[in-house]
Amino acid sequence: MFLFALIFPQYVKKEHERQLKGIKPKSDDLVDMLKYLIPKGEHFATSIILDINIIVFLAMVFSGIHIISPNGLELLEWGANRRSETSGSDWWRLVSSMFLHGGIMHLFLNVYGLVLAAIFVEPIFGRTKYFILYFISGICGSLASIYWYENTISVGASGAIFGLYGAILGLLLTKEFDGGKKFMLLLIGPYVAINLLYGLTGGIDNAAHIGGLTSGAVAGLILYQFINKNAS
Repeated sequence: MFLFALIFPQYVKKEHERQLKGIKPKSDDLVDMLKYLIPKGEHFATSIILDINIIVFLAMVFSGIHIISPNGLELLEWGANRRSETSGSDWWRLVSSMFLHGGIMHLFLNVYGLVLAAIFVEPIFGRTKYFILYFISGICGSLASIYWYENTISVGASGAIFGLYGAILGLLLTKEFDGGKKFMLLLIGPYVAINLLYGLTGGIDNAAHIGGLTSGAVAGLILYQFINKNAS
């Protein structure tokens, strides 16, 4: 409900009247979203990550995998994370699973969560440290998954995304968000809490979420110290 309240287009009477007169809108939300997929400025790294996730998902769909609910064997063939395969010899699954998704809604929700966090995180850390933070969190989330679950097939960027939220929570302990800490907590707190609570219902890799969140908080604080040193 919170998600759709944010993304559902609002009715604006003046804008409607302009459209009836044939006047083009000042801005196009769809065009703005597509522009976000072009790596540049303060969303350079985020755009690259988004593009990879979308391209991999499209490749899966065009290969014949179900767009809404791919099965576990198909996901494993594409590089999903599971204890027996990963701990055996396929350690690359710790990374490859971060770019796979179990259906279009899974991808859509992760894209939304990624963009919401990245708006604040990438400008603070810069491209390189942002990439480091993202992959550390994602890999730690994948490790937590195979440690906690014996036979769960894990896919998705949520471990890495939770790492970005963990970094924001960690930065609340610093002076980075002075004057806006309550706003940040109210913005990201419900997202993190609802997802973790929903994960308790089953069918969701909560271990990856928690692993990503905690590692992101620690890694974020460490990387933030390097930013301060460089600034000084």
